[in-house]
Amino acid sequence: MKRIPLVLLLIVFLFYPAESSDKLGEQKKLRVHFVDPAGNNIPASQIRRFHCRDLSDEPCPTRTYVHDGYATVILPNKPIQVCALIKVPDFGEVTLYADRRGKGFVHPGDVDFIAEAAVTRIMRVTEAVKQAEREGVRMPEEFYARLDEAKQSPPYKSLALALRAGEEVTLARARHRIAQFKEPRRDFYFGCNSFGHPTRGPDYDRRFREIFNFGIPNLYLSHYAPDENVRDFARTDLEVEWLNSMGMAIKPCPPFYIAASVTPDWLKNKPYAYIKKAAYSLVKEVCARYAGKAQFCEIVNEAHDYSNALRLSPAELTNLAKVCSIAARDGDPKVLRIINSCHLWGEYAAKPSRTGQARRSPFAYIRDCIRYGVNFEIIGLQMYYPEYDLLEIDRLLERYSTFGKPIHITEMGCSSAPGIDPNAQRKKATAGWRGEWTEEMQADWVEAIYTICYSKPYVQAICWWDLADAVSFWPYGGLLRGDLSPKPAFFRLKSLEEKWGYHFGSQ
Repeated sequence: MKRIPLVLLLIVFLFYPAESSDKLGEQKKLRVHFVDPAGNNIPASQIRRFHCRDLSDEPCPTRTYVHDGYATVILPNKPIQVCALIKVPDFGEVTLYADRRGKGFVHPGDVDFIAEAAVTRIMRVTEAVKQAEREGVRMPEEFYARLDEAKQSPPYKSLALALRAGEEVTLARARHRIAQFKEPRRDFYFGCNSFGHPTRGPDYDRRFREIFNFGIPNLYLSHYAPDENVRDFARTDLEVEWLNSMGMAIKPCPPFYIAASVTPDWLKNKPYAYIKKAAYSLVKEVCARYAGKAQFCEIVNEAHDYSNALRLSPAELTNLAKVCSIAARDGDPKVLRIINSCHLWGEYAAKPSRTGQARRSPFAYIRDCIRYGVNFEIIGLQMYYPEYDLLEIDRLLERYSTFGKPIHITEMGCSSAPGIDPNAQRKKATAGWRGEWTEEMQADWVEAIYTICYSKPYVQAICWWDLADAVSFWPYGGLLRGDLSPKPAFFRLKSLEEKWGYHFGSQ
């Protein structure tokens, strides 16, 4: 009798959908119910991003199954919270948490997700209010009245009221902190990628100077190292010289970023020893070339088991960060090194990879790098509109701050219109913050997110991505339209900067 290979057994265990045959699973199932405001089952297609997290907010790999009206979870051997992206009338489509009053779900049973999410939200808002009061912030009386109403309302109304209350208190705390600053933060950078120079013309250059003091030139592997023995820095040099002429801080785009779209063929299908040697050589060369001009270097980008065209193991990715860290320091003894991450909540890590391997969240990756002895100065976080509300964004930033390092928001964006943008690299907009995206809503989100980030001393930079539509990454994500006319978000950001004491247009 032939033995079944262990890898085949593992694949069957992880992906076989017939959950009824799993006797252990039958004993450990949590059934999470989803109904709309009228009490009707929510279709499975509208229960988006359903996943589990542990009580420290790390994604928790476990088997989940989403159906019309409910989801089932095979409970792990630790308390969990359950999360999903759901439309909340009078607020928007947003990721909700249910954590059983902070205790987590441990035992099998049935859960009304919306009701539990409302209780979780009220508890988190209540804690934020207590923290605000300890900081000297007093919310208006009508705020407390609305929070009391949320506690007594049906689940959906409770959620809408509590979500808005959470964002109100988050912004109130941020504005209070900013009011305590005696002068503008001289260590703060308002940045953007400078990929539109010089092709977009003088209007692009002028608008760039108006609101930014920090630029990110193009330096993707496929552009500057298309062949093992070929280097082409012409585009990067042009952008660096332009930014340098205005006295701006500079960070050339990551010199060793291994996403599929920018990884040249000559690096693929090579042993790790070869890749490691190439990474050291390239990063050192880049940092040496721009020493004295570029203050920052992203030693790795999205290397938390996410952008991995070279199919490196988690251990190799961690080691690669150390190799690039050493190379950057050898190339420029003064450069400040950044480890940059995307998908900051790490929802993808709640499920194994296609090969059955566990995946790391960005938080776990940074933790592993620090434990492994990777030397770097700054944590980089990408904050494209993440379909989380402002309170949860604030909580996320606080969590990453526990590493004790400065934070740069290395890429940020949100849409100004819904639907498909045929000219953007990413074609379709995410769910709207407060409904479908508009230019005014984009301006509101810009004001809110910059206010929160600027208020936190450990956040030292925010970089918008891109300045203008037509060749942007994020759909309708520019602060300028395709014809380079400013959107409301451009003026809102400029107004904020002037209010805080910054005047860049005179540079």
